[in-house]
Amino acid sequence: MSVKNLSNYLLISTPGLNDSIFRKSIILLCEHDDNGTMGIILNKPIVSDKNKTSLLKVVFENIKIDSKIYFGGPVNLEHCFVLHDESYLASDTIKISNEVSLTSNNQIIEDIKNDIGPENYKINIGYAGWDKGQLEDEIKNGDWLIKPFSQNFLFNISDQDMWKFSTMDLGLDPNNFMGKSGRA
Repeated sequence: MSVKNLSNYLLISTPGLNDSIFRKSIILLCEHDDNGTMGIILNKPIVSDKNKTSLLKVVFENIKIDSKIYFGGPVNLEHCFVLHDESYLASDTIKISNEVSLTSNNQIIEDIKNDIGPENYKINIGYAGWDKGQLEDEIKNGDWLIKPFSQNFLFNISDQDMWKFSTMDLGLDPNNFMGKSGRA
């Protein structure tokens, strides 16, 4: 597969990736072009719908949304990015596929709160970003596996099962996966 355009693909961290942020992460790549790459981590909830804790409790207490809040990545942590189905469209919505879009504005939060937003959505704080060529180097280094994206995956697989499901779906048993080896 060419690494020219990975928009609408999933990045699956390999077991050898021992980064505290990206370990066992699943990332939906939203934009990938000559300028770099932008994606959203899908499986790292930071505030659950029943246990709103930490600083985000203060931020989201006034919003009154009964939804999990996800850590989308370490870039732009002061912004909210909503991955959602095609049932919602705003002027600044980025269409990732025919089924999934990304919107980052205050209106979508208000619409969700007022039950006129998208039917299916994930609210994310921050995003994951790579400079030009950086992601390609990490893929060549063996840090990431690549898989085509499916909307069913986004909204129907539990957070704790996403990484294992993704690796097994690629035919890899994460229990048998070896980390990086040294050089002789």
